[in-house]
Amino acid sequence: MEITLTFLDGSKRWSILYTPERLLNNLSRPNIDPPGLHIPHMIIVRSYRREDVERTLRFLEAESELISASKLID
Repeated sequence: MEITLTFLDGSKRWSILYTPERLLNNLSRPNIDPPGLHIPHMIIVRSYRREDVERTLRFLEAESELISASKLID
């Protein structure tokens, strides 16, 4: 799931959300090559439930990690 974050200064940032199950499904495909991946702006959440997503984003913001977990949209 892709999300766009709008900050108080009006800037917008992009990130992709994955659940552990979705990540496992993608990596379990027999034809995946290479057999791994690196996505810098990926946030892994327990579920796509609104409460889980919002709590995770709030936590990342409180830890000053939300900027590094997202990409600036020009």
